[in-house]
Amino acid sequence: MWNRQQVKEQAKQIMKRNYWKMFVVTLIASILTGEKTTIIERVQDFTSNNLSYDSQPIFYSSNFELIFYSFISVASILGILYTIFIGNIIVVGKNGYFIKNHDENPELGEIFKGFKGNYLNVVKIMFLMDLKTLLWLLLFIIPGFVKAYEYSMIPYLLAENPNLSADEAFSLSKQMTTGQKMDLFVLDLSFIGWIILGLICCGIGILFVLPYPEATRAEVYLNLKESVEI
Repeated sequence: MWNRQQVKEQAKQIMKRNYWKMFVVTLIASILTGEKTTIIERVQDFTSNNLSYDSQPIFYSSNFELIFYSFISVASILGILYTIFIGNIIVVGKNGYFIKNHDENPELGEIFKGFKGNYLNVVKIMFLMDLKTLLWLLLFIIPGFVKAYEYSMIPYLLAENPNLSADEAFSLSKQMTTGQKMDLFVLDLSFIGWIILGLICCGIGILFVLPYPEATRAEVYLNLKESVEI
């Protein structure tokens, strides 16, 4: 099993030998996925934009406002589609890079590996993961976060096994995170200081910090993977 200090130390050791390529991978992933890496926030934006428009009395609307809100709605829909068919696949590829980076020096092209092989299966499962998480968050906030951690291993599983069925992916992730969710939450909290430090440095400093949590989470996955049969 794993502990927080152990996986963070492993990540630091990996960063010592391969930091700059890890930095480039997280930079590319950040650019290609935008500020939002899941469909959840895009759907919430789309909903809030439409609600804000619908809540205005019709006699206050003008043609300009109608065009503006229509543009926002179309942009939100396109953003959702981009996340489903491209952004989520980049996330899987990025995770695949950090898995391989544990004991080798993978190529930068690893980040695009999700577009090869069983691409549509990866699209489907990642979409289902986002959809289920969104529905849980809409129903109950705290159970939604619990489910987000329950599903958190799915992008890593798909990075190594793009032919997994949806049932297999969700079941394996559930097995891997049973009894681990609080530890995963505390692990995420432990990076807050680094993130704040990155934000203080004109905001751009966070890009230099990102390889650390990414490498650490990959180490957690590799440890948890030993507890299940894939």
